[in-house]
Amino acid sequence: MRAKKFWLTLASLVIAVGVAVVSYHWLPQVQPKIMRHSLTGYVLEVTPEMNRITVRNEDIPGTMRSMVMDYRVNDSATLAEIKPGDIIQATIVMDDAYWLEDVKKIGNR
Repeated sequence: MRAKKFWLTLASLVIAVGVAVVSYHWLPQVQPKIMRHSLTGYVLEVTPEMNRITVRNEDIPGTMRSMVMDYRVNDSATLAEIKPGDIIQATIVMDDAYWLEDVKKIGNR
């Protein structure tokens, strides 16, 4: 009787694991949600060798309060035109990471 119970339990476990593996394989893969927001900020530091810019951004309503953050900028030519003290407008792109694109100088202090 014990052997029958053991094999029945083992078979149930194997079936449950098989169903879980097949179900996981057929589930739709969730793509990260990419969000874009307009950003205006004051440039504190530019680090071209790291493709980074440090900005004190204004509030982005519903997304982010005013704060100082380092942002990656993929276009290194853009960084050559920006210097500390500049006021910029850009698009912040957020998914699993965050970066700036379409960076434009709109003034300076």
